[in-house]
Amino acid sequence: MTPMLDIVFIMLIFFIVTTSFVKEAGIEVNKPPAETAVPQTQGNVMIAITENGDIWMQKKVVELEQVRLLVEQAKAENPEGSVVILADENAPTGVVVQVMDGARLGGADRVALAASEGSGS
Repeated sequence: MTPMLDIVFIMLIFFIVTTSFVKEAGIEVNKPPAETAVPQTQGNVMIAITENGDIWMQKKVVELEQVRLLVEQAKAENPEGSVVILADENAPTGVVVQVMDGARLGGADRVALAASEGSGS
């Protein structure tokens, strides 16, 4: 019985150490539909942009200048992680581009733009 408990304990430690934590944006947005949308499983930094241009990271509204710093911090915690931008379909394009630029300047190798699966109208 004791060796079985040892194995379970070692497995528990293994799963805790290898778990990748996702930094949620903190708000739901109306993503635009895309026929070529592909589910992505490795986005660990979520940045949401609302219809009126508000930027949400880590469940709070942040300024555009903070995006770079927060992405740098997230990359320090998980260098293999990627950034997923959840932009509302009516979000200002300029804000989306500036957020993508800030994420790349923060060290993000992979920046993805989220879309919902389905056909555009």
